[in-house]
Amino acid sequence: MSFQLRLKHELKEIANNPNEGIRLNIDESDTRNWRGEIDGPEGTAYHNFVLRLKIRLSDNYPFTPPTVTFEHPVYHPNVGSGGNICLDILNSQWSPTYNLFKTMLSVCALLSDPNPKSPLNSEAAKNWENNRDKYFQEAIRICTMHCKKN
Repeated sequence: MSFQLRLKHELKEIANNPNEGIRLNIDESDTRNWRGEIDGPEGTAYHNFVLRLKIRLSDNYPFTPPTVTFEHPVYHPNVGSGGNICLDILNSQWSPTYNLFKTMLSVCALLSDPNPKSPLNSEAAKNWENNRDKYFQEAIRICTMHCKKN
């Protein structure tokens, strides 16, 4: 399947299966650039906030994973200071059967269930494991500064 055909297929799937809480938009001037928004999952420190992501597709997409980063700081064990995300399907576990919507669902799941054993933010990982109240307070503080309310 060609890159353009794959994009058409993904856009059609997104339009036909809207998911409350996840939004994807393509940059009409450059089809390799996308924007994503996730409504913070219920039960997390991100609930009631909208988290924004930049998505960049390579020339080899879908055979190589997209580059997905948060546009703003996110206090999370698996999110680095530059917004980069440590998620297996964005690296070694990527498969061409995944698409952008499934990728967003995986990021959403990571927000709900961090992996402190593979941290990009060691302080957040430590607080997640040892002081959940402090973790929630810091995550909410960062979201309040950088995210819009949902």
